[in-house]
Amino acid sequence: MNFGASTWLWTSPFDGSDVSLLHKIAELGFSCVEIPVEDPQTLDAEKIAAALQETGLQAIVCAAVVGERDLSSSDPAKVQAAEAYLQACIDLAVTWGSSLVVGPLYAPVAKRRLPTEAERQAEWSRSVAGLRRMAQAAAHAGIRLGIEPLNRFESDMVNTAEDALRMLDEIDHPGIGLSLDSFHMNIEEVDFCKAVEAAGSRLLHLQVSDSHRGVPGEGNSDWNGLREGLRRIGYDATVSIESFSPDTSSLAEAVCIWKRFAASQDEFARKGLQFLKAWSA
Repeated sequence: MNFGASTWLWTSPFDGSDVSLLHKIAELGFSCVEIPVEDPQTLDAEKIAAALQETGLQAIVCAAVVGERDLSSSDPAKVQAAEAYLQACIDLAVTWGSSLVVGPLYAPVAKRRLPTEAERQAEWSRSVAGLRRMAQAAAHAGIRLGIEPLNRFESDMVNTAEDALRMLDEIDHPGIGLSLDSFHMNIEEVDFCKAVEAAGSRLLHLQVSDSHRGVPGEGNSDWNGLREGLRRIGYDATVSIESFSPDTSSLAEAVCIWKRFAASQDEFARKGLQFLKAWSA
């Protein structure tokens, strides 16, 4: 497996105006970097591409699906905004030599609603149709999409690997698969091993932190079950640390990061990588 870290661990938003963070991630020993795309218009894509080339880091594009970016909406303007945003993420993946765009692509994070069952099914169907279109666009560009289940406090649409696999079955396109996150799994999955095993070859990417969003290995996540599941499916892609900084993150309040889990975010990354290497050995 390859090990990566999200730029969200240190800062948000990351716009590429200062690429020293990418050099730091490489120097810490990571081979991959997750680059969240909060606003495609403000990113210095070429500067980031040059830094990726210099550091040798492999990029994975992480979509920030929020606000008006809503494939599940009955409002055509919101669906158009979502598709334009996801197309921008695909284009950035091409620019950065990335093969993946991952995230909760089906609906905005923390979309506030209490829909009827009919409304819920209509939203699901619109997301399936939209993701099929985007999977076609991604495949045309040589990119694959990975839908990420979120915990119940952040989404009511896709919470488990089983939910995601049902959506993938309905989308029925090879350009889209599954991305799991151990933090959300710790809330929603009954059995880490079985969830990963069910995902099988459709698992394209794995994000990790511990049960409290802290340093991997320092919480109560089922690391043994996760490792066994990955071994059973022969997973050999990236395991990437995703957490957030309480100091320099526009997302700290949204993700409820009120305190730090290490003396510095560098130490968080260093300790997390050390644990992951020993865990996967």
